[in-house]
Amino acid sequence: MIRLPSGHRRLAVAVLAALVVASSGCSWFRGKSGYEQSPEHRPLEIPPDLDAPNTNSAMRVPASPSVASSERSSVAAQSTDFVVADQVASTWRRLGLALERMDGVEIKERAQLINAYTVVVGGQQILLRVSEDASGSRVAALDGDSRPVSTVEAARVLGELKSRLGG
Repeated sequence: MIRLPSGHRRLAVAVLAALVVASSGCSWFRGKSGYEQSPEHRPLEIPPDLDAPNTNSAMRVPASPSVASSERSSVAAQSTDFVVADQVASTWRRLGLALERMDGVEIKERAQLINAYTVVVGGQQILLRVSEDASGSRVAALDGDSRPVSTVEAARVLGELKSRLGG
């Protein structure tokens, strides 16, 4: 241990105290700067109209154009879907067997959960879907947007399926 004379001891304590005060920061010597209350540092506030999604038109059903009775009959004549007097699950299985035996039809996907087959006919992809109907199961040809397909290929496939399934 080093012994310092009393004058040096006081000097060392003074220097040590000065170092502690200097290293403790300038906040002791200055007051608040005021930036804490500036508008740029306030917490983010979300406007009331942006805290929830706009649901004004969420449940609105779009108006359908009125179709004259003569047009309805022509649309029904163009409709190529048909009804099979059987349960949906059974019709879906029978549809798959019939599609496997048809020439020019390639099954791309089988979706039993939605009772549908995706097939390619003449280079066109068609979704064949079986749904429940009041008198059995309805088989329909749909496009990628779930709209009825009325092409020649779809009509040919549905016509052949109708004869094979007894629709």
